Amino acid sequence: MVKTTKKLKMKKLIILFFLPVSIISQEIDFFEPNLRDVPLARKYKNILNVYSWFDSLGKNTLIITARDGCGDGYDKCDLRAYHYTGNSNLLWDIKDYEKGLGIELDQIELTDIDDDDIAEISILYTIRGRSISTVKLIMHEKGKKYAIRGKTGYDYNDECVYEYDMYGKNSFESAKSSFRGHALGLYSDMYNCYSD
Repeated sequence: MVKTTKKLKMKKLIILFFLPVSIISQEIDFFEPNLRDVPLARKYKNILNVYSWFDSLGKNTLIITARDGCGDGYDKCDLRAYHYTGNSNLLWDIKDYEKGLGIELDQIELTDIDDDDIAEISILYTIRGRSISTVKLIMHEKGKKYAIRGKTGYDYNDECVYEYDMYGKNSFESAKSSFRGHALGLYSDMYNCYSD
């Protein structure tokens, strides 16, 4: 009976340990405005999405663009993201380009993991390959960039390939552990072919 009680207490302790992380990891309320209502959007072509939200930085606008004709065998493709605060202050941008089969935007997530009233923006996308694709998660908070880069797909033997590096360029090494855990979970949920 004592062992069962200890196990039960341990399970409760583990649940209580992880509970604060799930409470803190809150999504940011955002909206997708009409392009005519976003003066910043007028200077961009090939807009995929525009997101707006408010946090302690004030008004935020995220504009995602991709050159026409991306993917499906075309020679060139790009994906760009621009984060503005206020009316026209560019906080950061992402520009990725690939000569090949194209780039596919997979997911955008706005969260406030560290509960500091400043959104973290996670952008996940695939640079398509014939069987193995390059995949990336780029996270920004307060102008700081973190990245997970890797590969996913099935090789010629129909074996799952799932690789990632979060400690290379724009490393998560200096990031808060809550950022690392959340980003790796998001990346794995999107790209881990072992979980299919």
